[in-house]
Amino acid sequence: MSLSNNDLLKPLTTISTKFLALVAVLGIAALVTVEAIVHQLRFGLVVTDLASWGTQEGVTWGLYIGTFEWFAGMAVGSIAAVGYIRYRELTRYDIIARIGEIWGLISGLSAAYLIVIDLGRPDRVLNILTAWFVTVQYSPLAWDVTFVTALLVMTSTMLILSLRRDFSEMNLNKLPIYTAWIGKLLTLGYRPEEREKLDSMLRWLGLALLILAFTGGMVPGWLLGVVGAQAGWYGGIAGISFLAGGLLSGVAAIALIAGVLRYSYGMESVLSTDVFVGLGKALTLFGFVYVVILFNEILPSIFPMAPLAESRVGEAMLYGHFATDFWLAMAAIAIPVLVLAVFRERMLASGTGLAVVSAVMLWGVFVKKQLTVIEPLMYPSGLPYEVGSYVPTLVEWVISIGAILIAILLFVIATKLVPLGRSPPGTQTPTEVKDQ
Repeated sequence: MSLSNNDLLKPLTTISTKFLALVAVLGIAALVTVEAIVHQLRFGLVVTDLASWGTQEGVTWGLYIGTFEWFAGMAVGSIAAVGYIRYRELTRYDIIARIGEIWGLISGLSAAYLIVIDLGRPDRVLNILTAWFVTVQYSPLAWDVTFVTALLVMTSTMLILSLRRDFSEMNLNKLPIYTAWIGKLLTLGYRPEEREKLDSMLRWLGLALLILAFTGGMVPGWLLGVVGAQAGWYGGIAGISFLAGGLLSGVAAIALIAGVLRYSYGMESVLSTDVFVGLGKALTLFGFVYVVILFNEILPSIFPMAPLAESRVGEAMLYGHFATDFWLAMAAIAIPVLVLAVFRERMLASGTGLAVVSAVMLWGVFVKKQLTVIEPLMYPSGLPYEVGSYVPTLVEWVISIGAILIAILLFVIATKLVPLGRSPPGTQTPTEVKDQ
């Protein structure tokens, strides 16, 4: 197996002017984001439109937490996909697992970053950590910190172990020098008899990731769902709703990345039509389930016997202040599901169609997450306050959109540092396997 005909290594060995231009643009966006963060650190949360209830008539959580929920959901969906592929040992989807490992880790880091940003002062993280042993008994925020930490640790472990196995099967001397250095670091002390143990560890760690995704993956939803005094949040379906949205957005992100990689590097041999058909089926299922759950989430609030506070939130969502945003988000999720169900084979033939559909669905979930966080806070229940208002400031937009662009930048850089999958079985020759 030579480097020239191994599609898995094309991102490592190909650096084009388009790639450099993309990195330059994303790098500039990252610098602008850092400047906005420094600006907020200097002047405080006054540079945002966040405000308290009562006379300020504002909302206490806004774009930062909405984007956090979106990233946390993608992390859950990504690790669920990785866990399923690793546990079932689906070698055809090995590149999808690697994409999920990298993107899941980046999404988890982005979610953690947005929590810190929303705190206003980074040193407040110390308060969360020092009080964790007490607050974890009753605080959904402490549960959230615990979940994100567990997600980062387990995803990092999966990525490191899978890379150790993959690098052990490669001739590091034929890889770019920076990739070879990473490979040598990750294969320190490697012995041939370790191969079987690594395969077993990855399989059972995949099961652990699945368990984490389908149990702890509901925790960010509980962050809102257990707040009994808040109409629009409280309810037993909040965790399930977050999990369904996370599975959808995570698989959509992986499908979008896979489509872009296939188009950019011509990776047809490893990102075949069958792979995209599988991803499309998963998107169709998760999208349909998410739409059904959202219907069940909204229905009680518009029923005639619903409490006044709940009905105000439901009315604003369906045909009030937020109706345009809500219906656009629903259309961005429901229409792609219908398209995938009806035109599946044609849409998925090259991966480009699925990538476009996935991007639309990601946008729809992003908007819905913002509405889920912001809209109920504008309608305080049980309190004699007026309806609040919230318009994100330029600083909030720059930091939130910047988080997305920085995440993309990190993934783009990662494709130049590590291989995107395992060498297909039977393609190696003894001279191409790393000498131990």
